[in-house]
Amino acid sequence: MKLRATIREEVKPNTNYIVVEFEGDDKKQHFEVKCTFDPYQIGMEKWDVWDLKIKFESEIFTEKKTGEKSYFTHIVCCNARAFAPLYDI
Repeated sequence: MKLRATIREEVKPNTNYIVVEFEGDDKKQHFEVKCTFDPYQIGMEKWDVWDLKIKFESEIFTEKKTGEKSYFTHIVCCNARAFAPLYDI
């Protein structure tokens, strides 16, 4: 799935995640997105807008004592392209 997002926190060297706000989110929520690449190395910076290719990964934890399961969903970006509106050309 492709989603447009604005980088909302500083992107640091040697990290594999970014914090973004997805376009069209009325609640203006911030999400941590894991990257399969180094976002700093490709030039991602705070306030930049990027088109992200997103997939979801699930982690299931089972409580040893009770057997109850907890589900955690991770947002993963496997490809990104800087958004360049036509009027910027």
